[in-house]
Amino acid sequence: MIYNKIQQNIELLQWFYRFLYLWKFLEKYIKSHDISIDVMDFPIPTSNKKNFIMKGIIVKKILSDIYTHPDKKNIFGYMVEINSFRGIFSVTREMIETQETFQKFLIERLKDKYIAFEHIIRFFRNVLNHIETADVKIKLDDYLKQKDYLSKGQKISKLSFVMKYADYFVEWKWSKDYGLDIVIDFRALKDWQRIFDIVSLHQVYLLAEFCFNLSEIFRSKIKVVPKKVNREFYKKK
Repeated sequence: MIYNKIQQNIELLQWFYRFLYLWKFLEKYIKSHDISIDVMDFPIPTSNKKNFIMKGIIVKKILSDIYTHPDKKNIFGYMVEINSFRGIFSVTREMIETQETFQKFLIERLKDKYIAFEHIIRFFRNVLNHIETADVKIKLDDYLKQKDYLSKGQKISKLSFVMKYADYFVEWKWSKDYGLDIVIDFRALKDWQRIFDIVSLHQVYLLAEFCFNLSEIFRSKIKVVPKKVNREFYKKK
C-alpha cells in the first residue's frame, strides 16, 4: 500500500510538470496564431443533465490580447507558471514529510545539500499557497517561523542550494556544468518582497525541473515500478 501512495504522489508531481510544458507551449502558439476568431460559447458538462456555459467573449478577449501583445505578461502564461510551481513544490514537500523512503533517498543523494533543498521547497510551498497579490509578494507569516527555526535550531540564516547534477547523480549524462544556483538569505527578506526578486524565475524553472528529475530517479529505485516508465531526464537544451 505504501508504494501505491508513493506512485500516486510521483504521478501527480509529474502531471504538474507536464502541465507546465503543455500549456507554456500553447501560450507560445497563441502568441503567433490568432485563434480568437474561432472562439464561441461552449458547454462544460458538470453533471449528467447540466452544463456550465463558458462565455466565448471572455476567452476571445484574452486570446486577442495575447496575440496582439506577445511581449507582455499575460494571465494565461502567468497562471500556468504559478499553479504548476505550486503543485510541484507542494507535492514534493508532501512526499518529504510523509514518505520516509523518499526522504532517505534525498538525504542519501543530496548529502550536504539536503537541508537547503528541503527548506527551499518549504519556503516556496508556503509562499505560493498564500498568494494575495498578482505579482506574488511574500508576507511575514510565510517565512518567519521557518527563519526562526533555521537560525535558532539549525544555526542557519542563509540557504544555499548551489549544485551540479553531475556531482550528485551518476545517472546524469549531460553537461557537467548543468545545475542550480539558489540562495535565500532569510536575514535579508522583507515583507511584501516579490518572490522572483528573491529567486529568479529561471532558477524556479530549474527547481521545478529538478523535482521532476528526482521523482524519475526515485521511481526507478523503489520496489514497485510500472511496466512503462520513462526514466529520461527532462532537460532544457
